[in-house]
Amino acid sequence: MNIKDKIKFTMRLRLFFFLIILVLTMLLGVLIIFLVSGNITAGLGRSETFIRDEHAHIIKDAGKFYENLAAEAVGFSRSLSLNIESHLREKNLNTLDLVNNPTLLEEIVSNELNHVILYLQKSKSSGAFFVLDATVNEKLPNSEYSKAGLYLKNMEPNIVNSSSPTIYVLRGNAKIAYRNSLPLHPQWRMEFNVTDAPYYHPVIDKARKENNSLTCLYYWSPAFIFPETNEKIIMCSVPLMDTEGNVFGVCGFDVSSMLFKLSNMPDNSMYNRIFCLISPLVNNALQTEGSLLSGGYSARNLLSQGNLIISSGKRSLYTYENDESSFIGYHENLKMYPENSLFADNQWALALMVPRDDVNNYIVNTNMKIVFICTILMLLGIIVSFILSKYYIIPINKGIDIIKNNPREKVKTNVLEIDELIEFLSSKNTHSKKETDHNSQILNDFLKNIKTLSPAERSVFNLYAQQYNAKEIAETLCLSINTIKTHTKHIYSKLNITSKDELVLYVEMLKELGIDIVD
Repeated sequence: MNIKDKIKFTMRLRLFFFLIILVLTMLLGVLIIFLVSGNITAGLGRSETFIRDEHAHIIKDAGKFYENLAAEAVGFSRSLSLNIESHLREKNLNTLDLVNNPTLLEEIVSNELNHVILYLQKSKSSGAFFVLDATVNEKLPNSEYSKAGLYLKNMEPNIVNSSSPTIYVLRGNAKIAYRNSLPLHPQWRMEFNVTDAPYYHPVIDKARKENNSLTCLYYWSPAFIFPETNEKIIMCSVPLMDTEGNVFGVCGFDVSSMLFKLSNMPDNSMYNRIFCLISPLVNNALQTEGSLLSGGYSARNLLSQGNLIISSGKRSLYTYENDESSFIGYHENLKMYPENSLFADNQWALALMVPRDDVNNYIVNTNMKIVFICTILMLLGIIVSFILSKYYIIPINKGIDIIKNNPREKVKTNVLEIDELIEFLSSKNTHSKKETDHNSQILNDFLKNIKTLSPAERSVFNLYAQQYNAKEIAETLCLSINTIKTHTKHIYSKLNITSKDELVLYVEMLKELGIDIVD
């Protein structure tokens, strides 16, 4: 490798490495900024923002809906209780006369049908019902668990002004349904089976023990499958009470799993398997058995493994886990009861969650995008560094060519530093040439003057040229020291020099030129 190529390679490689270091330093700075600002886990940050925003949107509407539904249920109970009590008074009867009186029960149910339809549509619920603490025939088996009443289901509660009827009779007298052109539900039954009914016994028992306002007595049942149907519902039930405080039944509304799903469908643009959950909250655990779900897919299989234990997660999110599944999400308590309610200790929560694997995959994919972008930027930086180093070295190559080919010619490269170097080298070459020419003239004169020396003087000169001193020369030539001094004086005079050192210097310079003058 010649000098030019070596210089070019070294300078270009050094510049290339410097630019690479600059690129890597800038990328490192960007990564540090991402780390400090938290953007290196942008997937988690975006997930948190998305889940929190979506949850806030859903819980805002859900909170209003359940609050309004509870208020409608209380109003429904008051109105229905007054109507039934008024009807009984017209006949000089009371609520105790409802038992084992099928004609009276049919009259009451028939009279209140339109009233129930009105409140069903007004409440925007999926079902309205009232259950009387009475049965048509007490002599039938298990009659103590069979209660008369009416249960209307709105099969399409989210559709307004439907042209086709969507109200079906789920429980009640079939004659009343036929007279009013109402279809019977496929799972229709005559009376309610209140065995272990979560919407009936807690309300009846609490109302009979506590003489309190209806606003303190309404009750939200955990989600359950209504007997002899396949639909899971939540019921808001309120006791039916006459003016004397006698409890003779319950009434209220239901929220079906379909209505909950249609009303609280989360945005699945980021996560396909995101879902919303309303559930009782007991001992920091979501009671999945008593919950309703909404989402793009059914998580019922995952949630059937047990209640979800809540623990703090990353940032403001929570982790929900049971024996088989793990989710990440966010929840807040729903205010389902007033503070003075007899059921105020029953807590409910609305949660929005995503399978943990989905969140982890999203975070990994997001961070991989950042890594990919940084890699692309690094490769672009390397390419740009290579190109810049190539163009940077061009004027240097041009300057080297000028110095090699025309060292005395002052040619401009339009690069200040290189032009100054060329000018300096050109001036130095000129000065060096003059100095060389001057030295050559002196050496030529020195050679000519050597020829003027006598044989004796030449013998002394030769010994001086070999680094002998005057005493050593006298001993070698067997001459006196004074004779040597006389010859030395003549030698200096003829050679135009002033010292032995100058003589030796000229001899060495001639040797470098390949001229040996010592005999």
